Amino acid sequence: MRISRALTTALTVAALTLLTAPVADARGAVPEAVAVVPGAATAPAAVAPAAVPGPDGFLYAWEHPHAGGFHCRWNGENANWAGCRDKVSDVWNNGYPGVAEDVKLYRDTDWNGSWVCLHQGHSIPDLGASGLKFFSPGHGQGELVNDRVGSHLWVSAC
Repeated sequence: MRISRALTTALTVAALTLLTAPVADARGAVPEAVAVVPGAATAPAAVAPAAVPGPDGFLYAWEHPHAGGFHCRWNGENANWAGCRDKVSDVWNNGYPGVAEDVKLYRDTDWNGSWVCLHQGHSIPDLGASGLKFFSPGHGQGELVNDRVGSHLWVSAC
């Protein structure tokens, strides 16, 4: 019973670590840590904070997951993603905290269609795997966000 409980605890810690670990691509390297639970298999432990650069005021978007391929970045609103429109699989809001810190990602150009919110400091390194869908009313509601963003707007809250 004790071994079963220890193994369950170790697996829970491992699952929580994977779900809450910081991004390990262009946003900073993540060192791996290991915890030993007596009588149980070795499991990953809490990960130390990554050496992620501080906010620089930009929204980043990459063609492929995990900062792959070409990328675009903006430090203001953009009504037409042009070269990045409908081609983005990784996004990161590295904007400054405070007024206009969140970003609405719109399905269409000119801030039209359905949208999703990306809060300050958050990233989605693999939009395809995330399953994130546009949720607000408008064109594209219910569609996957991956490869379908046309514009963005900085807002104080979503």
